Amino acid sequence: MHLHLKRAEEEAERLSQLQKDLQCSNAVAVRWIAEVKEWAESETPVKGLHVLQQSIEGLHLGLKQQKQTLYRQNDSNKLRHRLRRKLTADKKRLLQEIEKYNSLVADLSKRIDVALVDHSLAGQSTGAIWPWEDYGSVTIGVKKRLHDQEMLKTWLEGELPILVLEMAQYCTWLQNLGVALKTELARYEDENGLHCLLARSLAEVEEQHQMVLQRYKTALGPLASVLLDVCEEEECDPMGLVSPDTSEDEEDAREQAT
Repeated sequence: MHLHLKRAEEEAERLSQLQKDLQCSNAVAVRWIAEVKEWAESETPVKGLHVLQQSIEGLHLGLKQQKQTLYRQNDSNKLRHRLRRKLTADKKRLLQEIEKYNSLVADLSKRIDVALVDHSLAGQSTGAIWPWEDYGSVTIGVKKRLHDQEMLKTWLEGELPILVLEMAQYCTWLQNLGVALKTELARYEDENGLHCLLARSLAEVEEQHQMVLQRYKTALGPLASVLLDVCEEEECDPMGLVSPDTSEDEEDAREQAT
């Protein structure tokens, strides 16, 4: 539980830092997350589409970097020739990936314009050239990073109430067990052997209950009050001594056997 809380805090801090790095307000973050969900619903049903997008962007960036390197190389014709051959091969791969991508996209407005790509490689275009960047100046990949971090934080926070409830149920089970043992202790007060055995069991259960409660309080911190309230307000039922790990089927089987 302590590790879960710590991780939830760490992921929340990472989300906050990511928003700062992207200069993204809470309102903008909400809009970006909605855009990623819209993008996912419209794009990801086509298998491998996102992988193709990443491949195309990577090849395009590599080509632009190679062109810059080529222009700086003036001292070796052999090296320039090798770079030109690589440029030709990589551009062929880029065009093949674009053709593959366009064949998977039914909406013509969402297909890649090869002319825009050529203008970009020639340094004649500085605007958005990829249809998946229609959501604004920030790429959908960057927005997806924010979306994924928000989803992770939300999931961890959603798990906390479940863990707290399980803790409360276990504490209540130990309380009920203690009440049942006290009842049995009073019933067999005149039988020394059984009385001593029950007294020892009761002491162990009470010690276990206090130890568990203290550990939960340390792990939960401010949330410990929720657990304590449940433990104090829960009515002890000596007949309901079912461990939190015991299934309903096992309980029914025992009842039928008796």
